[in-house]
Amino acid sequence: MNTPSQEDKPNVPQIDSTQGVLPEDMETLMHVISHDLRAPIVTIQGFCQELTMACDRLKTLFEEEAMSESTRDHVNPLVMQEIPEAVRFIRAGADSVNSVTSGILRFIRLGQIDIQWARLDMNKLMTGIVSSMEFQLKQKGVVLHIGDLPDCMGDEVLVTQVFANLIDNAQKYLDPSRPGEITISGNSDNILSAYSISDNGVGIPPEQYARVFQVFHRLNPQHGKGEGLGLAIVQRIIDRHQGKIEVESELGKGTTFHVQVPGAIDVEEGGLYES
Repeated sequence: MNTPSQEDKPNVPQIDSTQGVLPEDMETLMHVISHDLRAPIVTIQGFCQELTMACDRLKTLFEEEAMSESTRDHVNPLVMQEIPEAVRFIRAGADSVNSVTSGILRFIRLGQIDIQWARLDMNKLMTGIVSSMEFQLKQKGVVLHIGDLPDCMGDEVLVTQVFANLIDNAQKYLDPSRPGEITISGNSDNILSAYSISDNGVGIPPEQYARVFQVFHRLNPQHGKGEGLGLAIVQRIIDRHQGKIEVESELGKGTTFHVQVPGAIDVEEGGLYES
């Protein structure tokens, strides 16, 4: 197959070979988060487990040992309720901090990852994502509408993460008062491939539009768990692909995320683009 001249090559994003190299201070920050900060968290989690086991032994002794009613009345709330509840709160706090630090590391490492550019079959990729989420979607009775999706250029692992996050976000914020629907569509002009993920959920208040992609921002903490990094990670991945993501929403009616990434082209061995 003949390789076209430079003038014949499609206008596609050029990849900066230095992109993804972290400065020295970022490397230090990653070390602090992954080792110095997480070590005490692991210690707290470990001792929470020890305390839980100790409480279980205390409960057994409390039930077996003879003691006065007055003593039993004082000890019973401590052993059966107050200490176990305190341990649960400590463990929940440690788990939350651990989740946040893990999310921060994932976010930072996105700047290190070399993009493995390839032509992606988005219909196949989306089928895999939906299959992996089938149980939770069925549990909520979500109806999925998926149109024929154009191929695009991108890193398969990272692009999968983008759409898995967006679909998960859509199902998380569905309106429980009506049957949930998620619609995924796409089109391409060869230069860009555009995709839309729409839901009929609770929608996003206008004052939150500017913050939806911020680190640690959660639209509504009551709708499931999470550290508030999902959409920030999505934005970072799209930026690394030199693409674009926008949100359109109407409170009480639903939300649509619009994603644009490089359109599909053929890549020859050696990294040359070919139409």
